[in-house]
Amino acid sequence: MNKRVGTVCFIVQDRKILLALIEYSPNDKKWNGIGGYVEENETPEDAAIREFNEETFIKINKEDLTKVKEVDSDIKLIVFKTDKWSGELKIKDPSIKEFKWFSFDNIPYFQMLEGDSNWIPELFK
Repeated sequence: MNKRVGTVCFIVQDRKILLALIEYSPNDKKWNGIGGYVEENETPEDAAIREFNEETFIKINKEDLTKVKEVDSDIKLIVFKTDKWSGELKIKDPSIKEFKWFSFDNIPYFQMLEGDSNWIPELFK
């Protein structure tokens, strides 16, 4: 049985990372990148771009994406980063409560998904 494939994309600039505070349920809010599942006949890169378009007013381009890692857990998660973007840092999806830039030394791992601390530092390489 094939696992579902998901993507998450982070904007990283000047040793800082842009995170979104996402409400997964009323009592569960976590900082994360923007992502979601890859749909049928869609590449992971296209899914990452689509998710940004659906959830924010930020625009990213396929040629500016860098694949950082594949994380194998309940799903196959493909992690991307970019340092190029345009548009407004404005929320479109109601599950996103806030955007915030965090320095490399101040990433809120305590309020992120379990295991993120194992691979988030790779975004800064």
